[in-house]
Order: sequence, then C-alpha cells, then structure tokens
Amino acid sequence: MKKLKDIFISNRLFFAFFAFFFLFGLVFLLIKGKAGAFVILNPYHQSALDTFFIYFTYLGDGIFSALVILLFLILRRWSQAIQVLAAFLLSALFAQILKNAFSMPRPKQFFAPGEYAYFIDGITHVGFASFPSGHSTSIFALATMLAILETNKKSNVFYLLVAVAVGYSRIYLGQHFLNDVLMGSTIGVITAILVHWLFAEKLDAVPAFNRSRKPRPNQNFTD
Repeated sequence: MKKLKDIFISNRLFFAFFAFFFLFGLVFLLIKGKAGAFVILNPYHQSALDTFFIYFTYLGDGIFSALVILLFLILRRWSQAIQVLAAFLLSALFAQILKNAFSMPRPKQFFAPGEYAYFIDGITHVGFASFPSGHSTSIFALATMLAILETNKKSNVFYLLVAVAVGYSRIYLGQHFLNDVLMGSTIGVITAILVHWLFAEKLDAVPAFNRSRKPRPNQNFTD
C-alpha cells in the first residue's frame, strides 16, 4: 500500500518546486509586508494583461474543476474523478471556514481611496473574504491531484506553473494579497495529498477502484 512518503518521492519534482514557490513567497512577504508585497507584485497594468488575467483566473473556479471531473467520468476513471471531487470539496470547505473565522479585508477594502491605482472596475471586489484565496485553494488542489495521478511525471512542473500563475492572477486582479494565495495553495496541496493517500490506503483492496486507479503500462491518465 502506498504510504505518504511514496507520494512525495514519486512526485518529488512537483513538491520541490512548490516548496521553492512557497518559501520564496513567504520570505518576500515577511520582508515587504502584506501591503508592500501586494504593491510590488503589481508594478504594471495594461488592458491586454487585464483581459488575459480576467479569463485565466477562471481556471481556479469550481466550474473548471467540475469539467475535469466530468472528463474523468467520461473516460470511466471513477477513482480519479472521486479523488478530484473530494479534494475540491474538502479544500473549499477548509477555505470557507478560514474565510469566516478571520474575515480579513480584500485589497480594495484594505487600501485607502487613491492609495493603489490598478483596481479594475467591475472586476475587483470589496469585502472581508480575502483570507485565504478560494481560487488558489481550488487550483492547487486540482494541480496537485493531477500531478499525483499523472504517470508521466515530466508534466508535473507544468501543473504547478499553471497553479502559480492562477494564484498570481488573484493578486494582479486586486482580489487577494500574497498571504491569501500562499495559504490557499497550502490548503489545496495538503488536501489533495491526504485525499489521495486515504484512497490508496483504504480502497486499494476494492477491485473496481483498484482497476480504475491503475493505468496500463506507459498510459497517461489523459489518454
């Protein structure tokens, strides 16, 4: 049966890059502070970038995760579909609990009028649901689960880069601070690891799940 350490070893490239992303972001945050890091990460805005990130950020929306789950169902990958669904639901639950527990202001609510010039009308929200970033939680849970399920581990860095870019889109669009993204990414990664570990531990002996979870030799899960 697969142990936690086996998950880390077989996906060491993904987790090594995530550790670098997280530690770099954490050090940057500690040095510059929440507000300072937000401003530094938003030095330049223009309409084409605004449009790109407005649409790109939807990869962290629940609808995109639902489409991935639907794809697995169409391919009759039952265990993989259930694992992605479980990771999405649990990570979203944890994120919502923290949002309600901390009730921290979004950047547009945090900064005084005129203190930051790049908020996007009709896109940037106000309110007190900043911590953690729900989109970051969702995309990192999905990226981690796809990386773990992927047999071709060379694709793992791609999944992580997409997740990091979605996380940055939340900062670029003025929806979240860096600490919101870091916490969301951590929730997503940890939840995906635990969900997959529980499935590997508890359902390994169940024939239906066991067959759907083990691909044929040299088969990519996206085949």
